[in-house]
Amino acid sequence: MIGAGHNGLVAAAYLARAGLTVEVFERRDVVGGACVTEELWPGVRASPAAYTLSLLRGRIMRELELERHGLRVEVHEPYLFAPQPDGRKVVTWSDRRRTHAQLERDWSRADAAGYADWAERWEEAARRARPLMLEPPDRGRWLEAVGAGILDGSIASELEGIPSPEVRVPFALQGLIGTLAGPEDPGTAFVGFYHELGEATSPPGAWGYARGGMGAVTQALRRAAEAAGARINVSAPVERIAVEDGVARGVVLATGEVRARAVLSNADPLRTSALADGSAPQGWRQAGPVVKVMLLLDELPDFPAWPGPEPWRGAIDIGFTLEDLGSAAHDARAGRLPEPPWIEAACQTAADPTLAPPGRHVLSLFCQSFPADVDADAAADLCVARFSQVCPGLPDRILARLALGPRELEQRFGLTGGHIFHGEMLPGQVLEERPGPRRFGGVEGLYLAGSGAHPGGAVTGAPGYLAARAVVEDLLG
Repeated sequence: MIGAGHNGLVAAAYLARAGLTVEVFERRDVVGGACVTEELWPGVRASPAAYTLSLLRGRIMRELELERHGLRVEVHEPYLFAPQPDGRKVVTWSDRRRTHAQLERDWSRADAAGYADWAERWEEAARRARPLMLEPPDRGRWLEAVGAGILDGSIASELEGIPSPEVRVPFALQGLIGTLAGPEDPGTAFVGFYHELGEATSPPGAWGYARGGMGAVTQALRRAAEAAGARINVSAPVERIAVEDGVARGVVLATGEVRARAVLSNADPLRTSALADGSAPQGWRQAGPVVKVMLLLDELPDFPAWPGPEPWRGAIDIGFTLEDLGSAAHDARAGRLPEPPWIEAACQTAADPTLAPPGRHVLSLFCQSFPADVDADAAADLCVARFSQVCPGLPDRILARLALGPRELEQRFGLTGGHIFHGEMLPGQVLEERPGPRRFGGVEGLYLAGSGAHPGGAVTGAPGYLAARAVVEDLLG
């Protein structure tokens, strides 16, 4: 196994449980890939890449006994908080009835009814689609489960039944996460819907924090893999995949060659192709459009729209109009800094005191719609200013910051192009182009096990599970 990201560890655990001898080689000195908890400042730990959990498949959590191996997941509330510069706010909760009541109180009965109709329709579709996450790609089955509007349409179209544009915005943001697209673009409905398919929390589809940060997920997976007999090697970068006569025969490290009956790669498709000395997948789009900004704060300032600590405990969406979202994508496609950018933020230290000393907090800004060659610090300046429009006390509370643009994400985590999903999540690259695990690049015995494989990115474990299943079927019948 090349790489000990979460999918690699899932695959390693299942392969070892099947009785195979498994060696995992990780280039960093810590497992987890982009699903880690790191000490960013003395005594302050945070997750500088993946930051919240929902999509990890329930079957994987149960079968690998991740709770026994230390994983604790707590739903964060509110689900979403979207403050407006004029002091209004959109607040949603994991309970649809509570959200309905909140929207009726803060906005209108029509907005609450429009939300309820949309949420019920999507939840029914999600119930049908969740089993497909652990099955091979089949566009026909997805189409039958969710319909053409969700599969191929725009997130803006899906939200038309909610009358107030301001209420639509935080839901529309979910269709653009990690994707260089505007809310009117085809395929963005699926990106938003994909984020509704979670099973790691209760109720299904809710989002939560892993106690101790996202590294708690991969540490539990490591313990599960090692308990099953897998061997995890860190600080062991793979230099190339040994391919002989079109068949993967092992991997080459600085210390020599390791022979194997099968090679799995948790790396992205472009990096895996390079390691196999093959050509990149034709048309594969892997230029990352996001900048991750981590801010160390000496206290949590107030939002004028909702003073106090409660709004800091969930996801915070900064994107005021649908036109702003579309404009940001247009600017980034033209190679410009977005005016304005939009942000999804989270502050796990507000809900999990184990990560920082008293009086210290880490605010994670997931900043969207940037060109791939963006200067990370310039982007961070822009995003702090944008956030300050609804939280004017923020700049005075910042003690330190870490800015990771696409280039920095590539260098730190090995994500070619800095794309958090190993490639675009629009449905063309999910159900038509995103490969299954077998014979990656036409190489027999080479399996793609990372987020670049079906069903796609985020912390799901599904690509690793499917790759392991394919290997077991091929080697053990």
